[in-house]
Amino acid sequence: MDGDGGEGSAQLHRSADSHAAADSNSSGGSSSSPTLHGDADAEFNLPAVLAQLDATDADVQRQAVRTIRAHVDDRPEACIPTVSKLRTLLERPDLEYHEAVAYCLAELAEESAADVAPSADEIVSFATERPSHPATADCCRSLAAIADERPGALVDRVDALVPTLESDDATVRANAALALARVADGADGPLEQTDTPDVLEDVRAILADLERTDPDPDVREWAAQARDRLR
Repeated sequence: MDGDGGEGSAQLHRSADSHAAADSNSSGGSSSSPTLHGDADAEFNLPAVLAQLDATDADVQRQAVRTIRAHVDDRPEACIPTVSKLRTLLERPDLEYHEAVAYCLAELAEESAADVAPSADEIVSFATERPSHPATADCCRSLAAIADERPGALVDRVDALVPTLESDDATVRANAALALARVADGADGPLEQTDTPDVLEDVRAILADLERTDPDPDVREWAAQARDRLR
């Protein structure tokens, strides 16, 4: 899925403990929380999972996410129809397993960006409102995958991604910078057509600072690419 322009070796970053985070049943990642492991050997029954996601019982919804999480790595194509319902769960501020939802959305965006692109606004909102949340690295991974194939879904949200570039999490910063590079690379013309020059200049300044000073080499590399392409 990597775009042209020197990105052939670019790899989207999962969070340092993405599998543990995705399995956590706590938005704070507490080690005492029950996990969201499902049975990967069980049959994936899509109608049953969709019905569970629509349930009003929180435990039933949690079981549905557990099932998707168990199958999304090996059978992402079967899980694609759950995207809109996962998006709805991501929007719930009181949810205790955002990490698992974000992980599933990121895997599905890498499988089919076109199916996750309609959820881009909600994913951006979560990431920018909670830049240090454990789920945000995978949210930005979703955005980078979307930007690779559907940059138009994010072309109006360049300035909104600034908080993710300032996250304490290097994985968030790296995936956000890669998303911006891909948006700029795939845009149908200069981004000044959709954002004001002042906004873009502010974003470039943040990227330039990351390029010079960030301790993570991938952040520095992708910030440099994004800065160069944002014109």
